[in-house]
Amino acid sequence: MNLKAIGLVSLLCLSAAFIGCAALFSSQEWSENYSLMDGTQSTTPQAIDGNLNTIGEAVFPGNVVGMSPASEVVITLPDKKKIRRIVVYSDNVIEFDVFVAKDSISTDRNWTLIKEIKNARINPTTVSVLVPYPTDRVRLRVIKTSDDAAKSREFTSRNPGFIRASNRRSVGRFQEIELYGYKTSEQVEVEQETDKREQELDDLLN
Repeated sequence: MNLKAIGLVSLLCLSAAFIGCAALFSSQEWSENYSLMDGTQSTTPQAIDGNLNTIGEAVFPGNVVGMSPASEVVITLPDKKKIRRIVVYSDNVIEFDVFVAKDSISTDRNWTLIKEIKNARINPTTVSVLVPYPTDRVRLRVIKTSDDAAKSREFTSRNPGFIRASNRRSVGRFQEIELYGYKTSEQVEVEQETDKREQELDDLLN
């Protein structure tokens, strides 16, 4: 086989591989919003109620030692899911970290940092998770808000002697936090079959 033929075969193989990958990704669909599943709980319930008109405040953990701890939201799912996309609706959160729990033991060491968002000035902010872990708990820790500077000025004016403590964190506010994975092939098949039956019924009625 000459070099030209080898090159042609290689090109065909690569084309087939790319077509196969494209078909795989194009057929992949987002799951339901896991935050709205029955049994899901949150330390900020307004963040998972499905209503963008409600705003809930993140919680300052009581066991953190320090002058200005970070507020956070912890969402607990009824069972483990692979989280691949997180959509955060907030009017004041600029910087935040995303953690997931790898098992059911509730300790600080159990949390794994999966994403650091440094400039979330678009509402909503979409977070893509490239390496998802099966988890039933997701934690958003608020690092910076648009209200921090005003809070620091207020604290300094009231406590002029505490100069080093003037960098204060304000509480993070959330309208919604949506969690998504990928639909399984079985879910897609069921939905397609349901759509087919509904279409057949519409055809009969018409």
